[in-house]
Amino acid sequence: MAEHNQLIDAVNIRSAIRSYDDVPMDENQARQLSMSIDAVNMLAELNMQLVCDQPTVFAQAAASGHFVNASNYLALVGPAGDDEAKERAGFYAERVILTATLWGLGSCWVGGSWDRQEAARHCRVTASQELYLGVILGPPAGHAGHMAKSYEELASFQQSHRTSRSFEDFTADMSTEDRQAAPEWFKKGVESAMKAPSALNLQPVRFSYRPADGTVAAQLDPDVEDSFALNDLGIAKLHFQIAAGTGTWAWGDGGLFIRK
Repeated sequence: MAEHNQLIDAVNIRSAIRSYDDVPMDENQARQLSMSIDAVNMLAELNMQLVCDQPTVFAQAAASGHFVNASNYLALVGPAGDDEAKERAGFYAERVILTATLWGLGSCWVGGSWDRQEAARHCRVTASQELYLGVILGPPAGHAGHMAKSYEELASFQQSHRTSRSFEDFTADMSTEDRQAAPEWFKKGVESAMKAPSALNLQPVRFSYRPADGTVAAQLDPDVEDSFALNDLGIAKLHFQIAAGTGTWAWGDGGLFIRK
């Protein structure tokens, strides 16, 4: 997959992996991931951490068959009670996860299918911080075969296993005419956001194009009850930005994307 090494490629092949090989994460990959996380933490003012070899965190989910051999996770840790930090955590953690995807690692965002207290025991969480949620990481089951698959095979697998709300759902605040008239980069951005993971698989984010000034607003769907909505907002914004091209988001519910 050497010719497919961009983040948009990772967007097109990433899917939630629930079964992993019963082997430790490669030490070199773990070291590279930790370095990437450290760099992101400085940029995002977070305290995200890679935690390895802690299967007890997922023991209950493993007993029910929800996960197999899950033992490593990216812990999203940041300031307690800070809505913007939660959004940044989703945005920047997904940036790390997409890089890990290009390295052949599997991942799955977890909001409820883990032991949060046990997970926090293995993290550095100060009195002013909290553990938002986590992302399982590791070599997917049948890792050798997974690595041998072509980009096209992996993309096809995602399409056949990934459920998503419709394009109309993601642009519910726009009329049919406005959707058709929106620029192609907006449509690509929304299609990329449709492939974004969501901690509870609720996908609570809507996008709307504003022709008056060419900006895009990202808003949380008021009809979707999602305790991890702010994290999901950050994840969806990143996916949109990757496909839409050069531009920047303002943080917050209703924040605008300005394309350069």
